[in-house]
Amino acid sequence: MSEPHSDILLWKRFKEGDRPAFAALYDRYIQELLTYGYRVTSDRQLIRDAIQDLFLHLWTSRENLADTDSVRYYLFRCLRNSLVKSVRQEQMQSSLPEACFHLPAPETDETDADQIRRLHAAIQQLSPREQEVIQLRYVHNFSIQEVADMLGITNQSVRNTQYRALGHLREAFDYWIWVTVLLTGSSL
Repeated sequence: MSEPHSDILLWKRFKEGDRPAFAALYDRYIQELLTYGYRVTSDRQLIRDAIQDLFLHLWTSRENLADTDSVRYYLFRCLRNSLVKSVRQEQMQSSLPEACFHLPAPETDETDADQIRRLHAAIQQLSPREQEVIQLRYVHNFSIQEVADMLGITNQSVRNTQYRALGHLREAFDYWIWVTVLLTGSSL
């Protein structure tokens, strides 16, 4: 994870036309954006194209871009908006495709591998919206306000969705095990 202060400095330099600052932002966030994109849609080419278009748009319109307090949040929101728009256009429907959570390959310890498989199965039982809220809150560590803004819903809707999702996970999976998995940084 990057430091917000250095991100803001890079953003400012990038807006002034500094190519190395732009490249640094790209290098800093490309992997995280790819990972997040895979959770919105399974169409890898669409994700790559959306990220390429995002950075192309940023460069060509850099002089007109506003300052931001969170470059990371700005990039995630732009990517999500782009993917949702593209998916809607392609599928001619208004709902997101089912989110895809990728779990790490099981370690040698069978107990851990079994717990990860159970967590994966429990997450797959959540609605796509619940999966996305859990992923944004716990995997990408966005605040409730940031998740609400990103998804275009109220803070209370995020809280309600999060509460329902955690309740479903608690019922389907030992509460303390999945909290440990989420908080120890295992990739979902």
